[in-house]
Formats: sequence, C-alpha cells, structure tokens
Amino acid sequence: MTTDEKTQIDKAIIPTTTEDVVTTKEQHYPEESSILKNMSEEERKIIERRLVRKIDLRVIPWVALLYLMLSLDRNNIGNARLGTLEEDLNLQGNDYYTALTIFFAGYVIFHIPSNLMVKWLLPSRWISATMILWGICSICQSAVHNASGLIACRFWLGAFETGVGPSTPLFLSFWYQREELATRVALYFGASTVAGAFSGAIAYGVLGNLSGDHGIAGWRWLFIIEAAPTILFGLMSFIILPNLPETVGKRWLTPEEKAVAIDRTRRSGNTDDKAFDKNQFFGALLDYRNWLAFIIYIGLNISLASYSVFLPTIIRDLGFSALNAQLLSIPPYVAACALVFLVSWNSDRTLQRGYHVASVSALTIIGYIFLLATENVGVRYAGAVLVACGIYPIIPLTLSWVSNNNLGHTRRGVAIAATSLCGQCFSMLGTQIYKTQDGPRYIRGHAVCLAFMCLGGLSTITLRFLLKRENDRRDKEYGVPETTDLSEDVDSNDRLYEKNPNFRYAL
Repeated sequence: MTTDEKTQIDKAIIPTTTEDVVTTKEQHYPEESSILKNMSEEERKIIERRLVRKIDLRVIPWVALLYLMLSLDRNNIGNARLGTLEEDLNLQGNDYYTALTIFFAGYVIFHIPSNLMVKWLLPSRWISATMILWGICSICQSAVHNASGLIACRFWLGAFETGVGPSTPLFLSFWYQREELATRVALYFGASTVAGAFSGAIAYGVLGNLSGDHGIAGWRWLFIIEAAPTILFGLMSFIILPNLPETVGKRWLTPEEKAVAIDRTRRSGNTDDKAFDKNQFFGALLDYRNWLAFIIYIGLNISLASYSVFLPTIIRDLGFSALNAQLLSIPPYVAACALVFLVSWNSDRTLQRGYHVASVSALTIIGYIFLLATENVGVRYAGAVLVACGIYPIIPLTLSWVSNNNLGHTRRGVAIAATSLCGQCFSMLGTQIYKTQDGPRYIRGHAVCLAFMCLGGLSTITLRFLLKRENDRRDKEYGVPETTDLSEDVDSNDRLYEKNPNFRYAL
C-alpha cells in the first residue's frame, strides 16, 4: 500500500456546521465525489451490480477456500484418532481431550486482538501472515512424539486461526451491505461443511493407502497432506485479497466502481476515521442485545465443537468399521452445505435473521432427540444428519445478525469477535462431554448439547422480540424512515451510530 493510500485512510476532516456536512464527502474523496455527481441513478445501479459481481468473484471463492483449509486443519485430529495417533503418541487418560480443548484456549485468547488488527495492519497482510503460521503449526503436528508436543501445536494452531476465523466476517462487512452479508458469510462458512466431507474422503484414502509409507504413520501423512496447501494459500492471499474500498487500485476497480464502493460503505454507516475507538469497544461489550447473541453462539458451539471432531467416532460406534465411518461422515456435511446456502440466501432476501436461526435450531433439537430416543441405527444416523443441517446455518446467520446491528469498525469487530469468543469458550466443554466410556449411545454428550441448543433457541426468540419492540418504538417516535442512507451521520462531528433515527435493527 502506498503512502498516499495510507494517508487517505487515516486523514479525518470533521464538519462543524450543516454546510460542512454537505461538503465533507467532497473533502474526503474529491475525485470519487466528482464521479458520483456526474452519475445518474440508473448508471449507479448498473455499476453497483458490476461491482458486487467483481467482489463476489474475487473475494468469496478465495475466503471460502481459506476457511476450508482452516476447517481441515482444525478438525482432522478427529480423523487421525481413527488411525494410530493415540498409540503412537502414548496418549493416556485425558491427553487426547486436553489436546482438543487447548486449541480453543488459543482461539479464545486471540479473538479480539485479531479483529482489532484487521484494519490496522490491513486484511491481506493479517490474513496472509496468520495462515502461514497456522499452516506451520499444523504440519508440526505430524512430527510430534508425545502428548506435550501435540498440545503445544494445537494451542498455537488455535491462536493463529483467529486471523481467518472471526476476522473474515469483519473483512466482508467492509465490502457488503447488510442485506448482502448473510449469503456471503454463508458461502464462506459453508466451506466448513465441504471440509467435513473432504476430511472424511481424504482420511479414508490416506489411512487406507499411505499408512507406513516411507516409515511414516498414516495419521502423520494426514496432517502433512492437509496442512501443506495452507502455507501456499497464505502466501497467495497477500496478492489476491483486496483491503479496503478506499485503497484499491485501478487494476481491479474502475474509478466509477471505486467511487460506488466507497459510497456504499458511507451510506451504510460502515466507516470510521480511526482504527480503534474506545467508546465503541465498551459499547459492544455492554450492549445486552449482543449478550443474547453470545448465548445463541454458546449453544451452537458446544454442539459444533463436539460434532466436528467426534462424528467419525459416533458413526463408528453405530456399528461400522473405522474406514466406513470416515465415508459415512460425508453425507451429513453435504446436506448441511446445501441448507447453509438456502437458509442464508432467504435470510438476506427477507432481512430476517431471528426466524431462520430459530428454525434451524429446531432441526438440531430434533436431531439430538433422535440420537437420544432409540437404539435404531437408521434413526440415529438420521439424527446425526439433522444435527449438521441445524448447527452449520446458525454460524453465518448469527454473525451476520451481529454485524448488521453494530455500526462502526471497532464496535462491529469487537462484537463479532466477542460473539465468537464466548462460543469458543464453551467449545472447550463440547470437547469434553463425549467420553469413550459413554459409547455407543453417548447419552450425556447428546443431552448436554440438546439442553444448550434449547437455550440458544429461546435466546433467539427473546432477542428478536426485543429488537422488534425497539424498531416499533423508533417508528412511533421518528416515523418510518424513508431511507437507510446513514452517510450524513458518517460526516457528522458527533456520530450517532445505532442511535441514528434512520437506523433500524435487523430482525
């Protein structure tokens, strides 16, 4: 990034009068403002559609690929366990569960710092650097010879994965409008369901064909094969990923497209003059609405953490061989992938988050009831499929909901990170509730997940009710807003953020 680009981001011209508010856009971005003035509304819509297509084609496939690698490197320990990992490393007692849990300790500690670094260091730099580092940690797992080495690798793997996990939804919010975000976040997070399917297929091939090749155990080959591309993609991310609309060059966006991209961020109130704002930081943490979202995400992550690493074991204990269990772990992820995209697309179309979260939560609840209620293999496997179909759509829906309802980069970044952080804290519980001695029914694990999913569903209904009540109060006090343009608030000396009379919470 050039010095001029850096200056363009950092400088702030603060208006003091009504006349200043009208002209501040020209002062901030004179070239782009001039282009917009000479552009008709019809031309603007055509350019905006072209712009969104360009962003979709360049950004979404790439970040989805990055999250696929993240999911593979995070969860392949569950597949490796069905090899000889525990025997080769002489894991005793709770060593395996400690290795699972310590990952989330690293992930939790670095959540908020990582999201604050995104704008300061710029997305391409931060995402690229952290990918390379977690790829190194993941490959190092193939070289460990005891529990201590595995635990250390898993901790730093979790720490560096925060550079993509919670940071990418924040990065996407720099480029997309609120009614566009859930579908794009779904395409990003949907890669985790694809990774679940790939992971089973890759593990089947590696453990079945490479075990012992060159004197290397199959589970070691699994870590090497799935982690090596991560480092390559990390290096490529520095070149491929754009940073902020204000900094893109003419080689990617035309001057007209750049002008529209900047205007889109301002109309949605999605801009700040500085990388960190103390008031926004504490505002995000003290907002009760965000805390209800935290509870939703807690219920999700207890199920998600246990499901993603224990699904092969659960299927094996239905009566299948270890290799067949790898293959049978693929269909739940395929079904979940389809539902993630469908539900998120409809959520964006209607700008309704709460109803969709509640509906897929109900699917998960039914799935756990199936797993608990019978010993029939078919019904229990159907329950495993329903659990996947329920938990995975909640991820993009909840994070988009939080992003939609927090304005300002610091506030949005902290809110997204804190939501994910709270969920990951309880992910540690998710890795501990399925014990070998509880198989093959795993009553305790399924019951705990069921209880927390019910809590998450109840929180969803409560949050939507409170947001609807607040929107109704604002409609009564200020009238129904004729526009969602918040650009004047962006240019104001005293930003209102969520208190702007034109702002309404996404339901």
